[in-house]
Amino acid sequence: MSTRSSWEAAVEDFLVDRRGNNLSPSTIENYRWYLNGTRTRRFIAERSIKSPADFDKRQLQDLQNQLKEAGLSPRTVVTFHGILKTFVRDCISRGYGPNAEILDLKAPKLPKEEPETFTTEEEKRLLAALKGRPRDEMLVLFMLRTGLRLAEVCNVTLEDIIDTPQGAYVRVRQGKGGKDRAVPLDTPGERLSVKLARYTSRVRPKDTQQQALFLTHRRDGKDYVPLTPHGIQTLFRRLSAETGIHVNPHKFRHTFATRALSAGVDVMALQKALGHTTLAMVSKYVHYQKDDLLAAWGQRRD
Repeated sequence: MSTRSSWEAAVEDFLVDRRGNNLSPSTIENYRWYLNGTRTRRFIAERSIKSPADFDKRQLQDLQNQLKEAGLSPRTVVTFHGILKTFVRDCISRGYGPNAEILDLKAPKLPKEEPETFTTEEEKRLLAALKGRPRDEMLVLFMLRTGLRLAEVCNVTLEDIIDTPQGAYVRVRQGKGGKDRAVPLDTPGERLSVKLARYTSRVRPKDTQQQALFLTHRRDGKDYVPLTPHGIQTLFRRLSAETGIHVNPHKFRHTFATRALSAGVDVMALQKALGHTTLAMVSKYVHYQKDDLLAAWGQRRD
C-alpha cells in the first residue's frame, strides 16, 4: 500500500466504501461536497495540500476558523469537522493518512437551540396558501404527519401506502442507513390514509406508468416523473416567499417528532418511526414546548 494518495483519489476510495454501507445517493453527494467541494478545494490549494498525508491538526483548526469567518453556521462547521475526521480516519486505516493526532481535535461546541417547528397557526396558513394546489397541499400534510426525510418522501410509491386491519402505514424502503421501516398514517383525530386515498383517486395523474406517490404536474417526454428533492426544495422556497413562513424539510420532521412526543407517543416508538438507531439521536429532534413545561409545573403538588 502506498503511503501517499492524491486527495481526490482518497475521496473516491472513501465514497466507494460509503456506497458499500448502503448510504443513500444524496448522502454520498453530501460527503463529496464537504470533502471536495469549492470551499475545501480552495483551502487545500491555498495550503498546497496534495494528499491526506499533508493534512494535519493545525490545518483542520485553520479550516474551521476560516469557515466561521466566512459566516457559515455553527452546525455546518461542526459537520465539516465530523466528515473530515471520518475521512482522515479512513485514510489512516488505508496507510496514507496524516498523523493520528488530528483525531484529538475536538469539534466546536454548538449553541443549544430548540429545533424549529411549525405552530398550528403556521400550519393553517401554509395549507390555506395551497388551496387550489391539491398535490402540494397533500405533500405538506404528508410530511407533517409522517416526518419522513426529503429523499424518503420522493421514494414513496403507491405500493408503500398499506392498509391493514391493525391500521394504515407508509412503508419507508431503504431509509437512511439502508433500513426499511413503517410509519403509521392515522391517529384518532386525523385519518391521513383517507386523504391519501382521495388524492390518489382524484388528483394524482392516472395516465402514467410511474409508481411514485408524488409526480410532476407536466410530462417530461412521454410520461410524468417523480418529484425530486430539488423540486420540493424549490416548491418550499416559493411557499416561504408567499407566506413569510420559513419552510424547509427538517422543520416538518421536527414538527412531527415534537407533536408526537407531546401527544404521548412513547419515545422508543418515536425512535422507530423516525428511523434512528439510538435514543440520543431522537433527542436532537424533540423538545418540550414551553406550554408543555408550564402545564407540567402546574400539576406539581409541592
